[in-house]
Amino acid sequence: MKKLLIVSLLIALVAGFAFANGTTETASSGTKWPQKPINIVVAFGAGGNSDVNTRAIAKYLQKELGQPVVVTNVSGSGGTIGANQVKDAANDGYTILCSQLSMNVAKVVGLVDYAADAFEPACVFSQASDEVLVARAETGWKTFEDMFNATLAEPGKYRLTSNAGASTQWIAVALTKAGAKFNIVPSGGSGERLKLLLGKHVDVIAMNYNAIKDYVDSGEFVILATDSPKRPYNLPNVPTLKEKGVDCEYYYYNTFFFPKGTDKAIVEKFANACKNVIENNAEYAQFLEQQMQPKAYLGPAETVKYYENELAHIMQYQADFQSK
Repeated sequence: MKKLLIVSLLIALVAGFAFANGTTETASSGTKWPQKPINIVVAFGAGGNSDVNTRAIAKYLQKELGQPVVVTNVSGSGGTIGANQVKDAANDGYTILCSQLSMNVAKVVGLVDYAADAFEPACVFSQASDEVLVARAETGWKTFEDMFNATLAEPGKYRLTSNAGASTQWIAVALTKAGAKFNIVPSGGSGERLKLLLGKHVDVIAMNYNAIKDYVDSGEFVILATDSPKRPYNLPNVPTLKEKGVDCEYYYYNTFFFPKGTDKAIVEKFANACKNVIENNAEYAQFLEQQMQPKAYLGPAETVKYYENELAHIMQYQADFQSK
């Protein structure tokens, strides 16, 4: 009896040591994950850039991971409502956030007191089609200078959309700092901005090129500049805001985030599944081509570094963001 008790104690000690050091399957190598459907929360509305890109890759992730991957939209407040929901979710690997630059902008603006470091970043999985500043052709504007000078001639007349805590607020802040005299109009995500411009409720919006190309081709809209760091490969004559003296440049890097404390083996497994789709799935490659998007992928460590650098850059303008 005494011998049996000693053996039992030794087994318990070994099991406890293995659990503490992550050497058992349940402690987490992630080998048992996933065992049920995964929910990806898109922090923006249906039909927008982040939503479309998430749904495009999600249907292939189901095959990679062996479980259904469900996409839900939890929009509002510059993406912070969805971000809050995931931040506070169980860190068991079954709730994931899709967000982007807005994650850092919300912190700078003061909508939230956290940024990407409050999560376990998994990967950048897509680079959206280049974002451009676009106006209705009936304004008569042909160039960025036409637009800019019109705001100086009639301050407050022309309306520019800005989603507080989102990337478009950076555009509004930067244009104002450069001297433009817009009437800044609050708006939601990209789907809402397009409707506002079509309905003539605003005069200028920032929008991904693939979403407005048909309107440009038909002559209804005119492109005035891009907020991308470089001129788009398919719009070589469109200047960057930086070229025009406006300190705003970024790419929309759609990114997956897990709640803080999620097993790193799970994060890596999910990131690798995304990477395999991006690099090897022919149907997904066709989707990217149709959307005029290049392949883009950054692993967990690279994603962490990217968001750290981006936040440090935007924090230089915190006072300007919070005054708007």
